[in-house]
Amino acid sequence: MPASVTFVRHAETEANVARLWQGQTDTAMSPRGKQQLSALRARLRDADYDVVVASDLGRTVATAEATGLPFERDARWREIDVGEWEGLTYDEIRERDPERWQAFLEGRDIALGGGESFTEIRERITAAHRDLVERIGPDGRALVITHGLATAMAFYGALGVEREMSIRVPANTSLSTLHSLDLDTHTLASYNDATHLDDHDPPGHPGETRVVLVRHGETEANISGRWQGHQDSALTEDGERQAKLLGATPPSLDVVYSSPTGRAHRTARAMVATTGHDITTHDDLREIGFGDWEGFTVDQIRSSDPETFARFRHDGVDVVRGRTGETFAGVRERMTGAIETFVTRHEGRRIGVVSHGGSTRAYLSGVLGLDFPRVRTAIRSLQNTGIAHIGYDRRGPALIAWNIAPHLD
Repeated sequence: MPASVTFVRHAETEANVARLWQGQTDTAMSPRGKQQLSALRARLRDADYDVVVASDLGRTVATAEATGLPFERDARWREIDVGEWEGLTYDEIRERDPERWQAFLEGRDIALGGGESFTEIRERITAAHRDLVERIGPDGRALVITHGLATAMAFYGALGVEREMSIRVPANTSLSTLHSLDLDTHTLASYNDATHLDDHDPPGHPGETRVVLVRHGETEANISGRWQGHQDSALTEDGERQAKLLGATPPSLDVVYSSPTGRAHRTARAMVATTGHDITTHDDLREIGFGDWEGFTVDQIRSSDPETFARFRHDGVDVVRGRTGETFAGVRERMTGAIETFVTRHEGRRIGVVSHGGSTRAYLSGVLGLDFPRVRTAIRSLQNTGIAHIGYDRRGPALIAWNIAPHLD
């Protein structure tokens, strides 16, 4: 098993409610924040971590204390220092410091309010994460109680994401997890999971278009380790249960699109069973085509096509799968094209997209700006009936949540 570091953002504060920039100053917990602390404590009741560390600021220390877990403090996990902007609203910053505010909006790497820049906090957080992974070693587990931007910067640094504003700040008391194969190889396992809260739908920006990705339920081929691709396989008994649970508490959606493949369309039908949404199928939402490899296990593929498989698995070459299938880049292009068409068609709405593990992973690689060799380790596939949220605003798409499943145990 890889090393695992889970990040928790502190509970909601009065400054969060008032939309003030806190940075490295503190305000009291809001009434909702106190409720979040109780829910977080219940969720972590049976958790077992080798190390628990918290930023030394008051709101993170209070959150750490509420978990009941023994912890240590490390100032490197502090939120960004926003200097003269501390305690101000967006409007107040815009009025008092218009030049720096405009530079910030344009994505220039400036010291916010004369404090820290995004590069500086990213380097600080990345170093703290690396030291923690080295400390817990292989198979180790750590919990970090920190801040919103600090959490996002940990994921930017660990995954090598260079596309600005492509990962949103997570919600208060949400959990986000990185797995680490070594000090330099990290995997996005989940992001912004707040399923312990009553209102666990990830918040977004006003007026944005939301894409809600859903992977199909478990199939017989998933159990046997066979690569399905464009072929199909029936949902298992557990897969049917997953789809039924998804339909019992479906995500809030305005329109629903689905891959035409049976396993995805069956899941989509279960998801809308109580909402009555129509389902529109779209060929470009299918799984990656594996060509001659379809229906085979990894061992069978390695035996039947050793040279191509070695280039793909060991050399990191984005080969045409199974000689007649597709490349990862090709799948990303068609998935992105389809979803951006939906976004244009349904601006400001919530769009459900029921698809597959490989194709949703390919689409996210485009959102984050990661190429194929990096994606092989950087993004874990959605679990069966796992959900992801992508927000589209004037700056383009951004990851809001990945691999959350409020409907599952």
